Amino acid sequence: MATTKTTDARKALVDYTVYVPLGAAKLAADKAKDLSTRAWQLAKGRRDTLTSTYEDLADRGKKLATSVRNSSYTKRAVGQVKTARSQVKAAATSVRKATTATADATRDAAKKVS
Repeated sequence: MATTKTTDARKALVDYTVYVPLGAAKLAADKAKDLSTRAWQLAKGRRDTLTSTYEDLADRGKKLATSVRNSSYTKRAVGQVKTARSQVKAAATSVRKATTATADATRDAAKKVS
């Protein structure tokens, strides 16, 4: 009977030496899966937060642009810009005509002198 107990003890020791690495590998795989799941959830949460923040900023920008566009000050400024643009065009036309007239007058004066 003593041999049987010794054999059983040896067999149990051999079994444990096989089971311990398997158990350690299983534990490592479970921890890796858990870590992967946590990382995925964290990334998804940050993505959702980023998307929400982006949409919020877009809404704020749209409201601001609409407010500025519909503002009486903006409308007045746009009207002033249109007036200024037409005045600049008129001034350019006047300068061009004056330059042409001056050139013609200079030519006529040069002909009379020669």
